[in-house]
Amino acid sequence: MRRVLGAGLVMALSAIAGAATPTYLVEWLSRTGEATQRVTLFSDGVLVRKSTADGKTEMKKRKLSATEYDSYAAMFRAPEAEQAAGVFQSGISGEGVAQSVITVTRADGSVWKLEFDSFSAVTLEAQRIKAALEDLRVSFGKAMASSADFPVEKLTPGTILRRRDGVAFRVIHYDDHAGIVEVKAESEPYSQFYKLENLHLSFYPP
Repeated sequence: MRRVLGAGLVMALSAIAGAATPTYLVEWLSRTGEATQRVTLFSDGVLVRKSTADGKTEMKKRKLSATEYDSYAAMFRAPEAEQAAGVFQSGISGEGVAQSVITVTRADGSVWKLEFDSFSAVTLEAQRIKAALEDLRVSFGKAMASSADFPVEKLTPGTILRRRDGVAFRVIHYDDHAGIVEVKAESEPYSQFYKLENLHLSFYPP
């Protein structure tokens, strides 16, 4: 009996340990008829896009920098991001309708999911998650923005910066002494503050 209990305890502890160390941050699986595409951002910062169609498979891979990965982790694991969870199926079917499931892992290994199709009407938070993943999906082979793409002279009050999840922010103020940019989204009641050298991790160039 003791051996059985001991084995059970080991298995339970292993399961807990496994749950606490998720292998990926986010995954987007899309199916259109027989074709599939899977975009996965792994916990080690490796981004993989695997597409299968007409019996052929194409795979692309790249490694995100630590700061780029951290910006996505902060986005997908933000408390408000989970408001995107849910099933938003339109009910429309057919060979040309893409069916998608996005799975996001929490830091403890548990997950939440967003399901939708080509004709789904989704919430604002769900649209932000989709936009961020679309950005990742097309990022292969593209030159990433750098801090040099955000010169101070382009960050005057009123300038619009579009965050990588699709949300537009207006520049409120730039503190030259601290190197901090204050921005505010129209849909949010409070300002957010970013270091000038880190803007390229969250926003597209102005």
